[in-house]
Amino acid sequence: MLGLPRTKSGSGTTFGAFLDRIHPEDRRRIASIIDDLRRQGGLYIAQYRTVPEPGEVRWVLARGRFILDPQGSVSEAHGIVIDVTECGRDGFLDESAFCATDVAAGGIDRVAEMALALYNAAEDGLPQPGFERLKPLLDVLLHEIGRQLVLAPAVADLDRVH
Repeated sequence: MLGLPRTKSGSGTTFGAFLDRIHPEDRRRIASIIDDLRRQGGLYIAQYRTVPEPGEVRWVLARGRFILDPQGSVSEAHGIVIDVTECGRDGFLDESAFCATDVAAGGIDRVAEMALALYNAAEDGLPQPGFERLKPLLDVLLHEIGRQLVLAPAVADLDRVH
């Protein structure tokens, strides 16, 4: 969806490579959101355009959390990115349709965090062939959770960043 190749170490990609795939008109806004989250942690929800290949534009919805360690530094980040290009006019959804539902870490938000933890545990803890067999199932699970997050009712005054 972002057009980024997986690194050999499986650790993701660089921030610069990620930003290169963000549509030029959205790049500054997304960089600012991520810079803030890297400093203070928190929940994020953002919709933006990507350019996975020259001439191709996709709308995505990203939702996740930057987690602070006991020293107050971001120690990790987890999230879900779903392609919403076909969901609305020009791919853009009504913002209230994808606001966080982080009420007491319950509901679909809690399910999303647990599914991300399961994915990470499988990726880190299983031999490569075992993970590769589970990955399509985990991807389907995360995709469906992402779809349900889009449909979740809006909750006002959360620590969301747009």
